[in-house]
Amino acid sequence: MMSVVGAQPFIKPMQTSPSVSPGIQRRHTLPASEVRPLNTQDAISVFEIEREAFISVSGECPLHLDEVRHFLTLCPELSMGWFEEGRLVAFIIGSLWDQDRLTTEALTLHKPCGSTVHIHILAVHRTFRQQGKGPILMWRYLQYLRCLPNVRRAVLMCEDCLISFYRKSGFKVLGRCAITVASLTFTEMWYPINGHAYMRRNSEAIRFPQHPLTLPLAKTDEQVDM
Repeated sequence: MMSVVGAQPFIKPMQTSPSVSPGIQRRHTLPASEVRPLNTQDAISVFEIEREAFISVSGECPLHLDEVRHFLTLCPELSMGWFEEGRLVAFIIGSLWDQDRLTTEALTLHKPCGSTVHIHILAVHRTFRQQGKGPILMWRYLQYLRCLPNVRRAVLMCEDCLISFYRKSGFKVLGRCAITVASLTFTEMWYPINGHAYMRRNSEAIRFPQHPLTLPLAKTDEQVDM
């Protein structure tokens, strides 16, 4: 199992009165499952998951560690991490872009006045793959983007083998991407952002404010297949 640095905080026992039996003392506990925006303290955990997921397949990381920190500093509200008992298990990192199509500059720039969210990366820790976490997190991320007033669409670039995966999330093909990385070529895909956020049926209603917040995962989401 890959070591994820800095994702599991120390759990300190709660101070209890002497009259309480030691066998039933309560402890501070972390949420069993939560979704929240990432911050720079999560950068190493993010990069370790990314490195394992991409280096073994393509030999390239979409974002290097300094670039992860860069985007989590400039636009943390466009990131989303899924945590299990305080441990990062899946994440998305995005930034704003201000052109119709992606160019090389989109790999490293954040354009605050842009209306397009460029999704740089979606990755899941290897221990938690094949559990439907990738599609669930992407769905929640796209619903969150609906609450950002200036965002009109989301775009990403992917290898051809992943086109069907993103189509299932509602993305449509724009065409071949102008960006290449070494010998790798990509297809550019887009998703329209409009209307209001809504929850998956049979899930508890959760409002998505314009400010980042922690979102508890409804148990019904765990039943969704990959």
